[in-house]
Amino acid sequence: MKKKYFKWVFLSLFIVLGIIGAATMPAAVENMLPEVFVTEPLLYSYVETVNGGGIIQGSLERGFILTAAVREGDINSVFVSQPAKLYGPAIGDGEFFATVLEIASIAEQREIGNVTETVVNVVLSVDNPNELLRSGYTAEAEIFVNEPREMLLIPYDVINQDDKGEFVLALIRNTAVRRDIVTGLELSEGAEVLAGVLESDRLIIKPEKYNENMLVKEYTA
Repeated sequence: MKKKYFKWVFLSLFIVLGIIGAATMPAAVENMLPEVFVTEPLLYSYVETVNGGGIIQGSLERGFILTAAVREGDINSVFVSQPAKLYGPAIGDGEFFATVLEIASIAEQREIGNVTETVVNVVLSVDNPNELLRSGYTAEAEIFVNEPREMLLIPYDVINQDDKGEFVLALIRNTAVRRDIVTGLELSEGAEVLAGVLESDRLIIKPEKYNENMLVKEYTA
């Protein structure tokens, strides 16, 4: 009976020591591990927009308007009173704000580059004109079609995929831990992640180079 008791005590002690050893890896062992580059998710404020370009008309005394051609596939998202930002080679990037005044009741064909597209004219009034604005300038309107919302973005180079779906590898105590994820919108800055990742996670870049549960260490310059 005593032998059996001591056997279980020894086994329990062995397990505890193994857990402590994994959590406190000797420096000599850690130095031999492959190095990984990591990054963190980005909390991003996103607002859906519709773009349209055209010519500014008017004057500082009478006010300026921009008649912007919006593609027919986007026009159903545009409504009177929506806010917008204006961009252009002569007016800078986002220095002027505007409001949708009117949406044409008919569509028309217009050459955009080398392609003929169906567009609808949208008239916007410039909210903050100044002496830098001139009639005849070309401008692009970025019309905000909804309220901003917060989302979690992750870079595309931390995402991998297999027959189970999309996943990332999170670095946790020198271990590459798999996290299955669900992604949403794809933006130039990265992919929206709807589930599977926390803002505090440290994600391994190029996870296809490493295996799940592989022992690794973070690269430090």
